[in-house]
Amino acid sequence: MIKPLGIFLFAALLPASPLLAQDTTPAIDWDDPDPLEFDSNGNPHIYPTLAAPLVDLGVRVLDVRSAEEIEQSGIVDGAENIPHDETDRIATFLGDDMLAAVVVYCGSGRRAAMVVDELRNRGYGGFVNAGGYEDIVAALEGPAEED
Repeated sequence: MIKPLGIFLFAALLPASPLLAQDTTPAIDWDDPDPLEFDSNGNPHIYPTLAAPLVDLGVRVLDVRSAEEIEQSGIVDGAENIPHDETDRIATFLGDDMLAAVVVYCGSGRRAAMVVDELRNRGYGGFVNAGGYEDIVAALEGPAEED
């Protein structure tokens, strides 16, 4: 039996049909040293609207900001905070399941991308960079209702 999360991930990762909608998947420049995490301008690829339903389904959430940043703005409910420069501690948090789904965010998406890149080099996968704290919070709240 296919689990609902598996169905969601499968459907979310299918390429968009040109007949149904314009494909907004970022083009990968394979000459870029980090083609999956950063665009050609060095900006991270972030996916808060893909991350939000995963958070709602109970996928683990990792906040890689400093404790001071969290004090100032808060943290997503249920998120684990491990600063971005503690990748050994993050790997311990992830455990032996190298392909477990994990939503990662920071202040803008850049440190989250760096963490994802480092952990992919160690053999981990299954990450979604939700961008910054404000990005994921807005995505979790959903679209604003019209009056």
